[in-house]
Amino acid sequence: MGAVLDLFRVLYEPGAVFERLRDRPRILVPMVSIVVMTLALGVVAKPYFEAALGAMMAQQAQGAANPMSPGTLATIQIVSASAFMPVVILIGAGILWVAVSLFGADASYRKLLSVQSHAMILYVAQLVAGIVVLSMRGVESVTSVADLQPAFGLDLLMPDAKGYLGAVLKGVNVFSVWGVVLQGIGITKTHNTSRETGYGAAAMAFVVALLVFSLFALLQPG
Repeated sequence: MGAVLDLFRVLYEPGAVFERLRDRPRILVPMVSIVVMTLALGVVAKPYFEAALGAMMAQQAQGAANPMSPGTLATIQIVSASAFMPVVILIGAGILWVAVSLFGADASYRKLLSVQSHAMILYVAQLVAGIVVLSMRGVESVTSVADLQPAFGLDLLMPDAKGYLGAVLKGVNVFSVWGVVLQGIGITKTHNTSRETGYGAAAMAFVVALLVFSLFALLQPG
């Protein structure tokens, strides 16, 4: 239970949590917890997914019969996104490992995997915030897939940005910046490095991950 609680404690006492993780990195419990929370939030947000996918399918069908209903497609996407979370965490930890190594520190992938797993709680927080915004707007406000991602960052400055640029702008937001801070503290505490090394490596990893994962926006329909 303590491992699960640390996922939330890291938001208000990150130093203490990462000091515990320095000697005993925890990976499986926080990773599974992130997957479960992501799946649960996806179920809560399913009506909004159905509305977005229904609008998209209506535009693409042009009178042809759709093989799947919006509800079925929404369920598949929610489950797939949740199942993909461990891969995102593993890749993110790998990018952190490279960044920490480039800063001259003796990087431990296991410790960085634990840091990355705990920092992902900010992704969950962003999902919660997004659902709150969508619930305030109502299901009828969702007319496209883009409406599923309320603006929390630089996309507020360029709301009409699409594709790769739009994904990059959406990626720089209050939650992702907070996540970089958590990663910086995590690196500093688990690897006994200076703050400059910890925050510098976290910032470098964030930029690389942002540029890489934003490529997935090019695969989205429409």
